[in-house]
Amino acid sequence: MKSDSGLPRPNSFAGLDFSGARDAGRHAWVSQGRRRLRRLEVWDCRPVAELPGSGVGRDVCLPALAHWISQRGQCLIGCDFPFSLPRGVTGGEGWETLVRAFLRRFPTAEELRSACHDQSGRERRRQTDRETRAPLAPGNLRLYRQTYYGIRDVLSPLIQAGAASVLPFQRPSRGRPWLIEVCPAVTLRRLGLHNWHYKGPGERQRLERRRLVELLQELGMQLPALVGERALHDAGGDALDSLIALYTAWAVRNALEVEPPLATEGHIYAPKQLPGPSAARAAAR
Repeated sequence: MKSDSGLPRPNSFAGLDFSGARDAGRHAWVSQGRRRLRRLEVWDCRPVAELPGSGVGRDVCLPALAHWISQRGQCLIGCDFPFSLPRGVTGGEGWETLVRAFLRRFPTAEELRSACHDQSGRERRRQTDRETRAPLAPGNLRLYRQTYYGIRDVLSPLIQAGAASVLPFQRPSRGRPWLIEVCPAVTLRRLGLHNWHYKGPGERQRLERRRLVELLQELGMQLPALVGERALHDAGGDALDSLIALYTAWAVRNALEVEPPLATEGHIYAPKQLPGPSAARAAAR
């Protein structure tokens, strides 16, 4: 199947659960899969520290991650961090201009966070944050480092090198990875799972991780036992979030086009709302 750009849709997919922590290599995870008929065959799930040339520290693992992305070929990659800033921060500046000059504009993550609040101290939100009911804005205390280091150390190097296409700001290119912004929390809400609590070391959280793994399988994922076990035993939920990001990329593969007004400020891609009873209830039976 071809996209509106005339290019074949990717048959390979990846999901990135990102981290801006000092030890980001432990907390950022990537999953990979390929389309097989109507199913998504998952074949890998690992922390970014295990990528070639990577490590635990942020200064080591993020360049390794950007290089890894550049080598994926025509792969659709769902990335769990904000690709853009609210219009009130950019002042209408073009996205590519912002990304290329990002470090000069925001020398530190704290300066970015400050800019993402208005004069009354309220967080500025993008239109897509409001429309998808994303839980956190790009400058939120819990998210601003992911926004900052994701744009500075992943998107900016890839754009500078012409090594990826970032949707919806750029048209997809043949032979390059296509990056889209996703949010596992938004995807789970679309699946009727927004009240689940799967992050933590307790037995309840472990049980909900197991149910989520089973649900992803019901939704079309083929998971090797090793991948399922990694998602089950990772108490932080990062491995599972990378699988949800991977599922999201696969689920939206035929709906990548975005209207120009949204494309100016960014877009969180998410599957359509499931009709009828929630998938969570169906999976729990």
